[in-house]
Amino acid sequence: MIDVIDFERNSGVETKARRSLTDLEKFVVKLALVLIAALVFFYAVAAYVQSRIESVALFKGGPVFWAQVEKKLYSLADEPDLPDQKKAQIVKALEKLSIKYRPYIDAIAPPDRR
Repeated sequence: MIDVIDFERNSGVETKARRSLTDLEKFVVKLALVLIAALVFFYAVAAYVQSRIESVALFKGGPVFWAQVEKKLYSLADEPDLPDQKKAQIVKALEKLSIKYRPYIDAIAPPDRR
């Protein structure tokens, strides 16, 4: 019924013994595997960092950035003013700092501004 096929006897193709890799070939294969692994790792890290940066509103640019600047400007303009006593303290402290550091500022100022 079922004929048994002898592949060894009927095979016209000779099988060659597989030679082992040389040291240089082994090195190149290992180097390629390490480089591929490093590229995959760095791609994953870069994608993660980019997603984290994009999620932070501070680093958004374009219209989103300017909308936030405009919103903060309006909130600063609408805040109540400081009391007069607090303003006087701040002005007095600024005057003291100005007197204290004036020689240093004058020393680094351009000659035409002196």
